[in-house]
Amino acid sequence: MKKLIILLCVALLSTQAKAIYFDDDAIEEGYRGFADFSYTLGVGDGQDIDRVSVLTSHGYQIAPQFYAGAGFGVNYFYDLEYANMPIFLHLRSDFLNNDITPFAEVRVGYSLFNIEGFYLNPTIGCRFSLSDNIAMNVSVGYTMQKTDYSISWSSGGYHGSIYDSFNAGGIDFRIGIEF
Repeated sequence: MKKLIILLCVALLSTQAKAIYFDDDAIEEGYRGFADFSYTLGVGDGQDIDRVSVLTSHGYQIAPQFYAGAGFGVNYFYDLEYANMPIFLHLRSDFLNNDITPFAEVRVGYSLFNIEGFYLNPTIGCRFSLSDNIAMNVSVGYTMQKTDYSISWSSGGYHGSIYDSFNAGGIDFRIGIEF
């Protein structure tokens, strides 16, 4: 019995150690990485706060339909000349296991630097297999970037401050490569 348990453990560990590969362009379990470029059109509280972003995520394909990883990126808010760096957990579901596959994903985390706060980015898109180990992703989604701000004032011996928060959110258009 002890030998059987050891054999099963070794078998399970050996299947978990293999890297991702695309057999007939199908997604297999193992390491998976993403590199993305996006343009976000500011809407709502973040109206006219557009940005360009470069993001990367690395993690593990748990099953053909489910990926979990972590990543970070740089957002440049060019009208404000601000930048921030979201650090996030990345969850993704590929609905099919074909050359062309629709997907839904969410990135949730926290952004640092000029516009600091809670970060949430749900998207839907399509994966296009380019070769056995490379694919292109095209997606659209919404980025919620919460942030706090304060304004202090002084006039005629009176002083005050206003503290508030807003969502520098927007519609996100993304293209990327996975490997």
